[in-house]
Amino acid sequence: VQEAIVTSEELGQDLEHVELLQKKFEEFQTDLAAHEERVNTLGGDAERLQQTHPQNASQIHLKKDELITNWEQIQTLAAERHARLNDSYHLQRFTADFRDLTSWVTEMKALINADELANDVAGAEALLDRHQEHKGEIDAHEDSFRATDEAGQALLSAGHYASEEVKEKLGILAQEKESLLELWEVRRQQYEQCMDLQLFYRDTEQVDNWMSKQEAFLLNEDLGDSLDSVEALLKKHEDFEKSLSAQEEKITALDEFATKLIQNSHYAKEDVATRRDALLSRRNALHERAQARRAALEDSFHLQQFFRDSDELKSWINEKMKTATDESYKDPSNLQGKVQKHQAFEAELSANQSRIDALQKSGQELLDRKHYASAEVTARMEDVSAQWKKLLEATELKGSRSQ
Repeated sequence: VQEAIVTSEELGQDLEHVELLQKKFEEFQTDLAAHEERVNTLGGDAERLQQTHPQNASQIHLKKDELITNWEQIQTLAAERHARLNDSYHLQRFTADFRDLTSWVTEMKALINADELANDVAGAEALLDRHQEHKGEIDAHEDSFRATDEAGQALLSAGHYASEEVKEKLGILAQEKESLLELWEVRRQQYEQCMDLQLFYRDTEQVDNWMSKQEAFLLNEDLGDSLDSVEALLKKHEDFEKSLSAQEEKITALDEFATKLIQNSHYAKEDVATRRDALLSRRNALHERAQARRAALEDSFHLQQFFRDSDELKSWINEKMKTATDESYKDPSNLQGKVQKHQAFEAELSANQSRIDALQKSGQELLDRKHYASAEVTARMEDVSAQWKKLLEATELKGSRSQ
């Protein structure tokens, strides 16, 4: 029975089985140790019997040698069995750790692959945070990987009977760890690209909403009906243009950000390019409409200046026409004074010729620019010119009659 225990080839199929065999063998070793004193006692008894029974000394000596030989043999076999069970234990310990780690790697890969890409900034941030937590768990397993690798290398160094199996498992474990880290890095890049994309979408949407409000502002076609109202509209437009300029920095940053995503082969680079181009096109159209609005307001401002100047001139001409058509010159008294007064009046008209010329010039400039109110400008120019001509004719007639 004892020989069957120490010569058994059963080394266990797993860690639990090996530990059970070791426990049984420890019980056997305890039992074996208990027999050592008895073997020693029997050896002493044999020596005494040889002395007291010389006629049987030879036979007793043979029995003693057989006992010692069997005892030494069973001890040798026990030591060998102990060593084999230890080797089996270390192998099964290594194999169990290998299975645990490869199983954990499989679960972690599934976990890392499970998350869908986010649809907003908050979701993208949560993805990155959770992914970083996965990295923390991977790092926490570094000691286990190192310990298992060292255990396997120790088995190889000791020339373990299952060295080929151990060597193969070490290779698999290294590959599994490397593939896990590669997967984590690939997903990290995807999640960071997802974050960049959601930031781009959010900022683009904000700019789009802002531009909608500006486009609504430009729908106002009111160009004013007086200098004061046009100046007020121009002031509002200047404020609007300042708002455009302030937003330009953000749009430029968005353009640069989108270009960077495209150049870095972002997974949504086609959509990014489409949105960027649409944004820039809308921005350009907004600027063009703003410039057109400013030009229209400036045209309106010049028109209102022209209207004001023509109204003032017409009013002045009407006032002077009263003097030119005054028939007091028919009174023969103080003729000399009346002549001098008329000469002064003619000098005043001559001095104001420049106002007429200036009005005609400003009117012509409006016509040359194909102003939207060209017809009304022409009518006013002709009206003022006709009134001026009448004034000059009336003045010349009065002068000729007063001589």
